[in-house]
Amino acid sequence: MNNHQVLHMIKTRPRFDVILVESYNSDCALALAANLSAPYIAFNPQPLQAWQYNRLGINYNSAYVTQSGLPYGKEPWYFERLKSYVLYHITNWVYYVGSQVTDHVYLYKYLGDDLPSLESIASNASLVFVNTHQSVYGGVARPDNVIDIGGIHMRPPKIIPTEIERFINEAEHGVIYVNLGSTVKDSTLPGDKLNELLSTFGKLPLRVLWKWDGDNLQLPRNVMTMRWFPQYDILKHDNIKAFVSHAGILSTIEAIDAGIPVVAIPLFGDQYGNAAALQDAGMATIVHYQDLKKEYLLDAINEVLDPVWQRRAKLVSRLWHDRPMSPMESAVYWTEYVARYQGAPNLQPGAPKAPFYQQLQLDVLAFIGLVLYILSYVVCKILSVVCCCCCQNQPQTEFVEETRSSKRVKFE
Repeated sequence: MNNHQVLHMIKTRPRFDVILVESYNSDCALALAANLSAPYIAFNPQPLQAWQYNRLGINYNSAYVTQSGLPYGKEPWYFERLKSYVLYHITNWVYYVGSQVTDHVYLYKYLGDDLPSLESIASNASLVFVNTHQSVYGGVARPDNVIDIGGIHMRPPKIIPTEIERFINEAEHGVIYVNLGSTVKDSTLPGDKLNELLSTFGKLPLRVLWKWDGDNLQLPRNVMTMRWFPQYDILKHDNIKAFVSHAGILSTIEAIDAGIPVVAIPLFGDQYGNAAALQDAGMATIVHYQDLKKEYLLDAINEVLDPVWQRRAKLVSRLWHDRPMSPMESAVYWTEYVARYQGAPNLQPGAPKAPFYQQLQLDVLAFIGLVLYILSYVVCKILSVVCCCCCQNQPQTEFVEETRSSKRVKFE
């Protein structure tokens, strides 16, 4: 908020047809967009997060709604559902206290005390672009204003540098590409984990391309390392057989796009959810960091090298590409749609605007419960009266029978 251009924009209030705002872990920019009285579109660079479900009218159920940061697929067992349910509510509370409360303090200062809550501002976004696609991340009911644009960053593959291409082409049994991301540097891996990786790669008949950011590493003869590789261009090469990845969102998308099976080694954050989604789709096996040993890693690599896995990865890739328009065309179309109609209220769900008790239909359930209670009470009273009447009639009947018996005796 100390940026002079932002402050100038707040004061002059320029006119926009539509505003696109990144909305992953802060709603501050959404408030700025709403303050300019223009329709705004939220862009989520990763799968939907726990704190975004309520604002989009998605009924969270740990039995089938997955969380991005958890390693559970679409069919979690009991304790996974329990953990997911508890962490969902904890995550929402932490996000509110750690992000929204802090943002409100600054936003009130610059935008005024009459600013609506950030949750209501977020729920009023015309559209939400999400960097996913239902071919891998599907299976959850979502409102019409949530648009998948997974793979929007993709472009046609380019020519691979000569040295790298020669290394790939000359690999008789194929090549495995290894990239554990840029946030966690490979050179900082503990010595035992590093030795397990080197020992595994040395046992493979395939060649290995490894994005390595360190120096002075004694490599097996079949391994080439560089600080940077043109990852997508390499994955599109016909001689690439598998991808050992941390399962970051961009690497995940590029593996799906190229149809390459993955050995996922998730390390933190959304990587666990991405790895689980790939595993559910049938194109990845997971090796957890604590299990990073030669025997486990070799088994995982050999598993995804099986032709069945190769065919499955290609099938998922075809599903990923089978869309009426490209991710970029979809984003352009819907952005222009919002600009044409000054928003998209016809696509926005009504659930976020409803009180909590209405979302869960507590008032309806309470009324039904009251009616059932009254009916049960009335039925019980009726049965009680009937029983009392029966009990009162029984002594009279017995008395009449005794009288008749005594008369019969006297007559005899």
